[in-house]
Amino acid sequence: MRNLLAANFLRLRKNKLFWGLLAFSTGFGALVAFNYYEMSQIEPITLDGAFFIYPMTACILTAVFIPLFLGREYSDSTIRNKVSAGCSRFLVYAANLLTAAAASLLFCAAHMIAVTVVGTPLIGFIAMEANLAVPLALGSLITMAAFCALFTLVVMNCSRKSLSAAVCILGVFLLLFAAIYLRSRLLSPEYVNGVWIAGEFIPGDPTPNPQYLSDGRAFFEFLYALLPSSQAIEYASQEVQNLNWFPLYSLAVIVLSTGAGAALFRRKDLK
Repeated sequence: MRNLLAANFLRLRKNKLFWGLLAFSTGFGALVAFNYYEMSQIEPITLDGAFFIYPMTACILTAVFIPLFLGREYSDSTIRNKVSAGCSRFLVYAANLLTAAAASLLFCAAHMIAVTVVGTPLIGFIAMEANLAVPLALGSLITMAAFCALFTLVVMNCSRKSLSAAVCILGVFLLLFAAIYLRSRLLSPEYVNGVWIAGEFIPGDPTPNPQYLSDGRAFFEFLYALLPSSQAIEYASQEVQNLNWFPLYSLAVIVLSTGAGAALFRRKDLK
């Protein structure tokens, strides 16, 4: 396992895509911090929003990086050589997953460091108390590991790098759109006190809201909490009501997807 990880991290250190995405995450974090500084000139604002937005961007960067980085092992026959040399398929799978997770966490760290370095002298450090900020940051990193587990499942069981890249990139956007849709439905009130006509709100008696999700609401609440994309949105918006449950859901996604992915990879024909 140690040799597999050493080889992966050596490839990671020499990988131009990794450094390019890391630079993008750093630059984006600095840009967001500067934008918050400009907004602070108009009204008082804290650095919290800029600091915790990284799950939304890091999940997309991870979806781009993992299939192109790990998928190359199929095109270069590296995976087949590792197995032929006597390496356990499970250890090969686990080493690739840990490497992908490390890269994803570095994308997050680059954003946080950039926001802190640029934003703190301009606005001040984040205002959120440490007893909330630390669990929120740690939980978001576990969510990123759940994304990595899902993407690794796809890449390690798809020999075509272009196909796995398309599935991962399209998949992360579909997950984000699904989370946004579920969030809007779950936040819709049960009753409305008027209607919008030609851009103008007309008050009226309370009436049932057709957008309110009543049938199967408990199931959709569970599904929303389970999706890593939903967790990324909640962490980015600094929501804390599900702070204790999100890491458990993420760990469940990691265990289930890793177990399924490793089982499929064990049966995969590498010739």
